[in-house]
Amino acid sequence: MEKLNFGIISYAHPHALRFASVISGGRHSELVAVSGDGSNSDVARIEARRHGARFYRNYEELLRDDNVEAVYIAIETYRHKEVAIRAAEEGKHVLLEKPIALSLKDADEVIKAAKRAGIKLMLPFNPRFTEPLRKAKEMIDAGEIGPLEYIQTISENVKPPISLQGLDMSWFLDASKSGGGGFMDTAPHGVDSLLWLTGDTPEKVYADIGSKIYGFPVDDIGTAVLEFKKGVVAVLTAGWGSPKGYPYGIEIKYYLVGRDGFLDVRTAYPDFTVYQERAEKIYWDRPDVRGIVEAFVEAVLGDSEVPITGEDAKKNLAIILAAYRSSREGRAVKPRL
Repeated sequence: MEKLNFGIISYAHPHALRFASVISGGRHSELVAVSGDGSNSDVARIEARRHGARFYRNYEELLRDDNVEAVYIAIETYRHKEVAIRAAEEGKHVLLEKPIALSLKDADEVIKAAKRAGIKLMLPFNPRFTEPLRKAKEMIDAGEIGPLEYIQTISENVKPPISLQGLDMSWFLDASKSGGGGFMDTAPHGVDSLLWLTGDTPEKVYADIGSKIYGFPVDDIGTAVLEFKKGVVAVLTAGWGSPKGYPYGIEIKYYLVGRDGFLDVRTAYPDFTVYQERAEKIYWDRPDVRGIVEAFVEAVLGDSEVPITGEDAKKNLAIILAAYRSSREGRAVKPRL
């Protein structure tokens, strides 16, 4: 199997660090270019040198590199539409950081641009690529716990991105750039996993989202109740809810209740705890990011469907926006799916 040559556009989002390592070390992927758009241009330059990739000052220069076949876009959210459309116009396959855009209209424009160009467009929602949830999905689909009735999930709770050392994450606190705070940042992962686990879509969303912990100008945490068309009720909590000294870098839990059984997923990642001056959780493997990159590469090289499409991402965004609207209006709302 041949290799797919990647460019990374921006290190504004911290996920770029992990994706760069996975792409660079992949059996069928190669990191050949990095651009320094947006925040953390200095980090992008250092990372390019570390991975032996060419560094470009901006994404337009990177897109003119004929050796780049696909791009992972980790720029600030408000620029997702602009950059994804230009990448598609240049014939580059696109792995686009979540959320797909700030609005459903912008999401439509990204999807249409990808279709016009005939390129692959995929969004990286991590939980469905973790081993415990993949096993849970198999058991649910096989009917081992009977029809699903109820799901409770914390997916994800993390520390505020501005606490990350050596990175400028201030744009996360500007809703005009990020679209929202902790809930917008982390809930898309949980929403995708709920759509995937249930094989269904919600017809009603009720949510409470706000700046409840840190006093940020954007929300830091939220909880949403999703009523699915086939009867499943899901409760999703997501945001920047983990304090600075909390040992987990990321908190993911799932309680999946069926008529004939109950699945208790305490952690999505293999870890152990180190107790010294403080407690710290160490993850020895992150198969989710590797799975995302490998699935995208396989779809591009094999000309097959990506597992998470632009349409999936637009549906996801519609549910997130419905949750924010519900929180503002204090009532249950119907997502604009």
